[in-house]
Amino acid sequence: MTVSLLRPTLAAALLGLNLGAIAAPAPAPITFDMTPRAGQHQRQLIDMQATIKMRTEAGPEATEAQRAQIAQGAERLAQMGPMQMSMQMQQTVKVGQPDADGWLPLTVAAGGKTGQLQMGGKTVPLPNRPDQNLSFAARFNPKDFAFEMQKVEGMGELNELMRSQGNTMITEALQLSKTLSQHTMKVGDSVDVPLNMALPVPVPGAGGSLNGQVHYTLAKVERGVAYFDLSMDLKMDITAPVPAPAASASEAASAPAADAAPKTMHVIVSGSGKGNSSLRLADRLALASKLAMGMQMTMNLPDNGVMRMDMDMLMQSKGESLAKPAAAPAKKKS
Repeated sequence: MTVSLLRPTLAAALLGLNLGAIAAPAPAPITFDMTPRAGQHQRQLIDMQATIKMRTEAGPEATEAQRAQIAQGAERLAQMGPMQMSMQMQQTVKVGQPDADGWLPLTVAAGGKTGQLQMGGKTVPLPNRPDQNLSFAARFNPKDFAFEMQKVEGMGELNELMRSQGNTMITEALQLSKTLSQHTMKVGDSVDVPLNMALPVPVPGAGGSLNGQVHYTLAKVERGVAYFDLSMDLKMDITAPVPAPAASASEAASAPAADAAPKTMHVIVSGSGKGNSSLRLADRLALASKLAMGMQMTMNLPDNGVMRMDMDMLMQSKGESLAKPAAAPAKKKS
């Protein structure tokens, strides 16, 4: 008797589950579109925490005197222990209204807010120098994704270099955005965003590059917000000549200047990480992101030493819209 009474109850429950599954449609496909839009005014607050371990060792060409000096420096680094660094930054993007030809004016400002360094039991605030802040004005045409950098401020002697190279880098990024904006994604789909650019190095004969990739997987879409799982891989390679120290009179007489091969500083950085991010679809605001990375750096030093650095870094960001809401239409008088 009990079993017969339970049967209709179970049947109703199972039917309800099936109807619920049928009534809840899958989220509509989205586009991974981050291109500027008229009226956007957004700010990203970025918090970075890092633990850095450094060590030095003698290179193969080091003399006995250099090896002894490098060993002393390595001992001092070991005594100080890991270095803890924290930094808060912000970036603001503002997009105006289109002109007669459809171009959108935009301004971007980025810079540090606060930061500190802990090393050897001491805490030192990081300097907040105005010349470390960057801002630029540009214009963007959403019809063909053309971009023109117009003015760069805050980088000192790098302003002109940033204006020319920055124009190329952002143009390439926008062309990628154009491709992504035409590609729809559903939950479970992935997309790779390359990070390839020439790095500005303000030294004659120097050069650098950054190569990497960010892998986004759409995890879910809820209440107009897209949530992504992400992973990142990157590598930086920088080479620059090292100024030769002034030679003494005896050294100059014993060794012709032509025999002195110029030294170069070579820096290699590699890293990988995982995290997540969220994007509000209505206004394309990056609401939040979190990325944990491990990075390794190798740099040769002028004294025939080698500096090695391991860094564990956590970067978190929070986005907010600064755009003023549209004014409500005035009510008609009765």
